[in-house]
Amino acid sequence: MKTTFLIITTIGCFALGILDVIQSAKLKDEKHQLEVIKQEYQNLSERLEKQTEAIENVKSVEAKAQILQKTLHESATATIAESKKVEKLQASLDQAKTNNPFHAVTDMLKDPDMRKMVIDQQKIAMGPILEKQYGDFLKQMNLSPEQSAAFKDLIVKRTLAGTDVGLAMMDDSLDASQRADLAKKARDQTAAVETEIKQLLGDNNYQSFQNYEKTVADRTTLSQFSDQLAGSPTALTPEQQSQMIQTLGDARSNFKWTSGLNDGNAGADGNIAGILTEDRMAKFIADSEQFDQQVLVKVQPILTAEQYAAYQKFQKQQRDLQLVGLKMARQMFNSGAK
Repeated sequence: MKTTFLIITTIGCFALGILDVIQSAKLKDEKHQLEVIKQEYQNLSERLEKQTEAIENVKSVEAKAQILQKTLHESATATIAESKKVEKLQASLDQAKTNNPFHAVTDMLKDPDMRKMVIDQQKIAMGPILEKQYGDFLKQMNLSPEQSAAFKDLIVKRTLAGTDVGLAMMDDSLDASQRADLAKKARDQTAAVETEIKQLLGDNNYQSFQNYEKTVADRTTLSQFSDQLAGSPTALTPEQQSQMIQTLGDARSNFKWTSGLNDGNAGADGNIAGILTEDRMAKFIADSEQFDQQVLVKVQPILTAEQYAAYQKFQKQQRDLQLVGLKMARQMFNSGAK
């Protein structure tokens, strides 16, 4: 599956979003309940203090004893009850922080309506992203507005086919054969869309499209870095951006990756969990660090000192994000693997 690695990292990052929503909502609600109970407990303690003061003002020793006995009994009973509530809520909070919530996420994604909602949201988000990824290509091809719109629709269609399959694969009721069928479905859908793109562009333009596609990942990354510097004295110039894209492409075409995660056929049989091993992820991050170091040497003459320092930090952020996405995806696909 050509876009398997992209699907894996996308789903991993999507898991972060779902996880954050689930955990934040649960923790917020339980923390609120805990604060309410703690306030009630404080109020009870203040009442106990006031009643104790009242006892001191009572002249009758017998009255003092009765009041004290009653107050202590009520306070002890209430304190035990409130303490149990606090312990229960605290335990719930601790459980929410430590439990693996990915089963809840994968259960949610079994619902076709939930998957449709996720895909619809991704479709909306892809609008401005496509403009950054393929804007230069559309200008080069000099397509009509209608052709440009049709081209973007096909790119969205191709991307969402892979996303839908990736989400469906997290269903823990699927066996290896069913996962392989889903993977084949994604390949078939992708191939069908590729045929439509070729028909739309024509043979010559389609060849240009295939060459341009090799730069899309780097264009996306560079666009994110450029956005970070936009509006500042260190903003990239159009010439710098063009040189960076060329440099990144050259470096990538000459670099040998060893993890196998970004191979074209990685996970093509639907066994995503099988390729997301600790060893492969470690190799991928090691490769990424080595690749980034090679890129730094090549882009140093292009960037100013301030831009170069910012790019170093950006590379580290991207590697960290990829690793988190891979780990999330590994846990999610492992929870659904059989």
